[in-house]
Amino acid sequence: MAIRRTLRSALSIFALTAALGLTACGGNADAGASPSASGAAGTSSGTPTPAVDTRPTPASSAGPARNLPKPEMPAAARENTEAGFAAFTQYWFDTATYALETRDGAPLKTISAEDCKVCNGYLKDAATGGWTIGPKWISTSFVSDLKLDPLGQAVGYFMLDEGSSKWYEATGGLSKERHGGNNGQAKAIYASYANGSWTARQLGQA
Repeated sequence: MAIRRTLRSALSIFALTAALGLTACGGNADAGASPSASGAAGTSSGTPTPAVDTRPTPASSAGPARNLPKPEMPAAARENTEAGFAAFTQYWFDTATYALETRDGAPLKTISAEDCKVCNGYLKDAATGGWTIGPKWISTSFVSDLKLDPLGQAVGYFMLDEGSSKWYEATGGLSKERHGGNNGQAKAIYASYANGSWTARQLGQA
């Protein structure tokens, strides 16, 4: 009888020890796996940083142009000559188109006088949040004698070909569409020259 009780006690102790052993192993496994699992979950569930699209994208009905190279002023446009004045005039129109398509008026502002009404009109359009597709302006038949008026301005006369364009509001709605062309009337640009560069002071009909 004593041997049986001893055997039953030993078996009970062995079973209890085994149960505790499994529980301990299980507990240690859970404790060791939990941080790893949570770490993995945190890594997989984290929102990836979106890649910045640096590709040049022209203006479209979906939005303004992005990442376009800024117009480069040709070396001739820095010369105080008739040819230099003509090159500057074309560069001014290139920066105006750039401002309207990209909403970046910095290049246009740099070469425009603060009181230039036409310049400020395009700068305002660029700053309102709207954008355009085009227009591309081409100045031709440029002439100037470079004589200065009492305000120190030279005047140049030219013809202007205007490409087609679409004008969008900040909300994305199409506000107007132009077919472009040339009305056959001469245009004029008033500009001053100082420190190796021209500054547009006014543009309009001749």
